[in-house]
Amino acid sequence: MIWRALLLAASAAVPGATAQEVGESQPTPVDLVEEEIQVVGDLPGPPLWKVTKDDHVLWILGIPELVPNDLLWHPDSVEHALTRSSEYLPPPSLRVSLTNPVRAWRLIKRMRRIPDQGTLEGLLPEDLYQLFSETRLRYAPKRDNLEELRPSVAAEELFDSAAQSAGLESGLRTIGRVIEKRAKKHNVKKVPAHLSERYKDSPLFDSTQEMSPHAEQTCLQAGLQGLDAQVEEHTRLAAAWAVGDLATLRAHPGDSATWTCDSFVLAFDPEVLSQMESRSWELWLENVDRALTDNDSTFAILRLRDLLRPNGPLSWLRERGYEVVEPDEAQPARAPLGTGRSGSSNAG
Repeated sequence: MIWRALLLAASAAVPGATAQEVGESQPTPVDLVEEEIQVVGDLPGPPLWKVTKDDHVLWILGIPELVPNDLLWHPDSVEHALTRSSEYLPPPSLRVSLTNPVRAWRLIKRMRRIPDQGTLEGLLPEDLYQLFSETRLRYAPKRDNLEELRPSVAAEELFDSAAQSAGLESGLRTIGRVIEKRAKKHNVKKVPAHLSERYKDSPLFDSTQEMSPHAEQTCLQAGLQGLDAQVEEHTRLAAAWAVGDLATLRAHPGDSATWTCDSFVLAFDPEVLSQMESRSWELWLENVDRALTDNDSTFAILRLRDLLRPNGPLSWLRERGYEVVEPDEAQPARAPLGTGRSGSSNAG
């Protein structure tokens, strides 16, 4: 997953091959999802967090990591909050690239693979390799090149294959693009918090050879042993999100082990990565501060796992003096679509 983002970041430096163009040139399920949004009974729909400063309000929608491609959800509360807002704040984003895009492609390709043309069969203990082989035959039988990938990368690739087999797709991309289309439709201005770092020699690539083989093998084993359960859990959480089941979402905010085993996290210098992530969140918080001063209403989306972290964005907003209202304490009143919005007038 993260490698796909890195490849797009590297291609962004190549003339005529931006990350945006890559995403738009490939078929996506966004239009299908948007058409299939239906009202199912009298359900509350996805949960919205309300952040207020005097008479100014920020609505935050948390997005699950993965969602089924045929997920149905109740849009009224989200639509009501979005159409009355002046601005739309996407999650903070971070892109790492090298000044030489050709070198970046080569380094990314190299860092995905086991050094010295090694293979997983030669690297892994016999029992772990057997488990890997059985899982590959089940979910990626035609992916012989997985044998050449680092254990952490192979684990990610197998998880992606298992998720696709179950009909799961990126929630941030799928639902986020639906939200973005509707924001454009209602002339809600998008205000990103994007941090882009360019290096001649990136700490990401410099630290690749220092990745612990033991740590990678541990991650691979954990990922393979719990793969079916992880896929089922994502499906269950997406269903809970769609009907506003906060108890389920709070009980399972996300598997922290999954993210500590991310190959990007394992490869990057922890201090440098932490600094960049902090700066990207600072940009997002600056946008929130300004929006809660200038706009009557603002709409934002964040990853659900970030939103539910005990010391995450909601905690930071409380520390800044804002009132944060949980979704089960207040929801925006539903109203006929197409009504006007207050606040600044902004072009989309």
